Amino acid sequence: MNQPFVSIILCTYNGERFLQKQLDTLVQQTYGNFEVIAVDDCSTDQSYSILKEQSTKDDRFKIYQNEMNLGFNENFEFGIRQAKGDYLLICDQDDLWELEKLECLILSINGSLLYYHDSQLISKDDQFLNKKLSDKFRLGAKLNPLSFIALNCITGHTCMFSKELLSKPLFPFPKHIYYDNWLGFIASTYGNICYIDKCLVRYRIHGQNNAANKLKGKRLNATTRAICMNEIDSFYTFTPDEAPYKDFLRKLRNTYRSDTIWNNLFRVLLFLKHARSLTAARNKNGLHRLSLCLKMAYKVLPNHLA
Repeated sequence: MNQPFVSIILCTYNGERFLQKQLDTLVQQTYGNFEVIAVDDCSTDQSYSILKEQSTKDDRFKIYQNEMNLGFNENFEFGIRQAKGDYLLICDQDDLWELEKLECLILSINGSLLYYHDSQLISKDDQFLNKKLSDKFRLGAKLNPLSFIALNCITGHTCMFSKELLSKPLFPFPKHIYYDNWLGFIASTYGNICYIDKCLVRYRIHGQNNAANKLKGKRLNATTRAICMNEIDSFYTFTPDEAPYKDFLRKLRNTYRSDTIWNNLFRVLLFLKHARSLTAARNKNGLHRLSLCLKMAYKVLPNHLA
């Protein structure tokens, strides 16, 4: 089989409790042609020391430490920029990879820009929670760029993407959009996304995961409305002019300019018109999707990064 070189991007911040277990699952992968780009974001625990110790035992590990705390979006962007692989994968500090993850993903290569898979949820004590990501999201649904405007089903730890994606307008990651959300949007805008129907990561739930959104469900105000407008503007700016949904993004962006009854109503109408694409990843019935569209009159976008 063809053995492309793979870069695993691992970012850490105060993750000493689970980090070594994750590193062990990387070292034991059945596919070995990879490097690990590990970037520590100014941890105050032993995370950086654990990484340095690992690099003395395995020269595939390249270790970096930031001079100041960047936050996970900028941290992953820095790590991705250091990668030399033909394909890149995101790795969280507290999960467990199935040992055949890399091999399975490499065997699935078909020319797509991005690949993603399902995951089993586990507790802080490594116990299976009898839940999968696919219980919440419609993984494998037909996704288009609008599917990433309000929702995102491609969690960072599940994805592998081609280095070709780096030649697209990927950087810098927008400030208020999750990096994995942005990866999915750019990949679907400029190429194809492929879903692998296997659980290849044990995704740990322990109450301190970075994915928690402090603004989820919050009402719009002058500050959050401006942030949402800038977020939509990022999607609009990097959408090709010939894309059929470009005008929709322009109109949606403009509804956040001021808090008027017309803008709020028009935003709901826009969401309703494109509901099928906007809620493609939602593993819910039609009424739930309708409810999501109606909430957009006065709520912050569900995938907003605080």
